Amino acid sequence: MTRALEWLLSPISGATDHDPSSGTYLHGRLMVLAWGFLVPVGILLSRFYKVTPGQDWPRVLNNPFWFNSHRAFAYGAGVLMLAAVVVIVLEDPRPPWRSFHAGIGWCVVIAGWLQLLSSHLRGAMGGPTQPGTPVPLRNWQWSQVPRAADGSGPRIDWPGDHYNMLRTRVVFEVLHKVCGYGLLAVSALTLVTGLLAADALNWMWVALLLWWLVCAAVFIVLQHQGQAIDCYQAIWGIDEALPGNRMKPIGWWGIRRYSSANVAAAPYPRRARGG
Repeated sequence: MTRALEWLLSPISGATDHDPSSGTYLHGRLMVLAWGFLVPVGILLSRFYKVTPGQDWPRVLNNPFWFNSHRAFAYGAGVLMLAAVVVIVLEDPRPPWRSFHAGIGWCVVIAGWLQLLSSHLRGAMGGPTQPGTPVPLRNWQWSQVPRAADGSGPRIDWPGDHYNMLRTRVVFEVLHKVCGYGLLAVSALTLVTGLLAADALNWMWVALLLWWLVCAAVFIVLQHQGQAIDCYQAIWGIDEALPGNRMKPIGWWGIRRYSSANVAAAPYPRRARGG
C-alpha cells in the first residue's frame, strides 16, 4: 500500500522531486478542467439528451435542456481556456513554436474559440408558428399549434435555415460536428503532451485515464440504448412531410431517426413509462 501510494505521488519520469511553477500548475488544471471534463460532458449531453427521460416525445418537442447545457459547458470551457492562456503567457511569454505542446495548444485554443463563435452562423431557426405572427413556437408549445382542417400539419410554417434545412444550416452542422469531435481528439493529445512537459504525477495520469474510460463507457451505453436521436426530429417531430425529415440526418454514425411505424421503439417515453 505504501509503495503504491509512493508511486502515485511520484512524477511520471521517476524523478525524486516535483516542483512545477505556480503558473504551470494552474495552467494545467484549468486546461484539464476545460478539455478533459467540460468539453466531453458537453458533447455527451448534446448527442444523447436532445430527448430526456420522462419527456413524452414526440408529442412534446423542442426540449431546451441539451442546447442550454451544451452551450453552458462549451462557453465555460472557453473561459477556462482563456484564463489558462493568460496564466501561462504571463509566466512564459515565448512564442508558441517554442515546443510541440505550446504549438498544438495554441492551435486548440484558437480553433476552440472559432468553434464557439461559428455557432452564431447557424442561421435562422424557423418552424411552426401561431397564425398571424412570425414568432416561432418553442419550448414545449408546438404540439398545441392549430392544424389544418384535414389534420395534415401546422397551419403556418415560418421559413428558416434549420426548419427548411437550407445550405447554411447543412454546412454549419457538418462543420460543427466534424470540427467538434476532431478538436476533442486533438485536445486529448494536447493534454497528454502537457502532462509530459510538466512531468505530472502518476495519480494525475491515472485519474485522467479513468475519467476518459468512464466517458467512453457512457458513450457506448447511451449509443446502444438508442438515445442519439436526430436533432431535427427532437425539435420538430417525426412527420415525414417536414423538410428536414426528407433528407438524411447529419452527424456521425448511429444517429437514430424514427417514423410513425417505428416510433414505439424509441427510448422515450416508452422506457420512462415502463420504469
